[in-house]
Amino acid sequence: MRRWQQQLIRLVIGLLIGLSTLGIGISAQAASAPQTPTSPPTTIMGINLAGGFTQEPIDSNHISGDTVTLSAKGTRNILEALTNPFGSRKYVWWESTDGGNTYSTVGSNSTTYSFTAPTVSSVTNLYFQCEYDFTGIGFFYSEWSRIATVTVLPNRVPTTSIKVSADSTSLYNGEITTVHATLTPSTATDPITWTSSNPSLATVDEYGNVVATDTSSDTSGTADDHGTVTITGYSNGKSDSVKITIGTLQNVTVNEGSDATFTLKDLPDGMTVANWYRVEDGTATALNSTATSYTVSKATVAGDNGTSYYATLNYTLNGSTKSVNTNSALLTVNKSGLLALTAVPNFNFGGIEATTLCQGDVTLDNMDVASNDSNGSAYDGNDEGSLSVTDSRETGGDWTLSATLPQFTLADADTDGHLGATTLDVYDPADRLDQNVPANNEATTIYTSSDYDGQDFDVTDSQLLLGQDPLVTAGDYQSTITWTLSVAPS
Repeated sequence: MRRWQQQLIRLVIGLLIGLSTLGIGISAQAASAPQTPTSPPTTIMGINLAGGFTQEPIDSNHISGDTVTLSAKGTRNILEALTNPFGSRKYVWWESTDGGNTYSTVGSNSTTYSFTAPTVSSVTNLYFQCEYDFTGIGFFYSEWSRIATVTVLPNRVPTTSIKVSADSTSLYNGEITTVHATLTPSTATDPITWTSSNPSLATVDEYGNVVATDTSSDTSGTADDHGTVTITGYSNGKSDSVKITIGTLQNVTVNEGSDATFTLKDLPDGMTVANWYRVEDGTATALNSTATSYTVSKATVAGDNGTSYYATLNYTLNGSTKSVNTNSALLTVNKSGLLALTAVPNFNFGGIEATTLCQGDVTLDNMDVASNDSNGSAYDGNDEGSLSVTDSRETGGDWTLSATLPQFTLADADTDGHLGATTLDVYDPADRLDQNVPANNEATTIYTSSDYDGQDFDVTDSQLLLGQDPLVTAGDYQSTITWTLSVAPS
């Protein structure tokens, strides 16, 4: 049984006891850290079915004298919020300086706790746990965060690499997850900063907490409440990214005559589908389906292209049935016989010291983030690493995708600069694509297909290979890739 259901039972018992004792309930007796961390909250479309910490305090490394700030955010489940309006919770921070053996309270009733890292002569670990303390009517229990470790070192340890991950790579609207940065070396003390490729779709704060946008009231399927966002972490000039899918439903694109299926994934226990709806020209029509997916059979351009779909979900609260709508997702139907290059990527390979290139060959990883070029350079590709060809033909010859890459030149400069032999490695391990494109202004074949089937590549992991050049000129270099889709005579 899920924890929110257990709390419902506890609540009913608590209220019955309260009625026989003049309506006064007492919260659980106060406890001291350390305590077992509370399970993560269950939230869907902004409704907290189970309480817990939506933001956990994170582990971090610091040097003596740094200002350290820990942050945590707890949430009450909807049962507590509605049935215990006079109750309240407060934040209690606990600290251990003796290896986690004993804890004492620090700070005040706040979502954050700040302190100055002590002066140390060797590596010193401090441990912290946050309590979301319940006081009020009924038998709701205090919530406890994870135990965070703050490691204090006597001197700075620079970051040499960073790897970013996420607790969840798929969020419903209104849900929260946390991204983490694993630094090399593990004792690195450089700070970590975060950015979102689309803050309207999902934001990320300084602690790595990612918040998905709420469901839009716009049912056209074009609202910015679903899709994929890239979260990037930076430390000491190094960066890495993770992609997170936002929204209960995602857009679907099919060729004419094919089935199009919209799917609700991993609904929480207790959530059921009340109905699906199709929206056309602003009018919603009930589809009389309670399945967790809905399929448009043999979609047509004339009848289905541009329509959108959403579902109404039911859940039970205190004996009453409540409803909530998912986001709307768009159906795109391509005309049969279409062959098109539908997505090409931008690449951003960061920077390298000129002296390093003078000494030997260098390989640069694609940063998979938008360029922050302030000089107005135009980029007409995407920053998601997407390289896509659509092929819905039934007859015709093989298609070939090629790329032409001119030599890199200095951006916004009077001269072309000097950069040695340069090669772009277009790489997608999932689809076994690994093709070198030299910067010689000659076409290089990337992929050839003969089965009337499109291809979707994720070339995020592409690299730029720079040959040693003792005469290299420092500056910002750029080049423009020309992608060509051609068809052999049938």
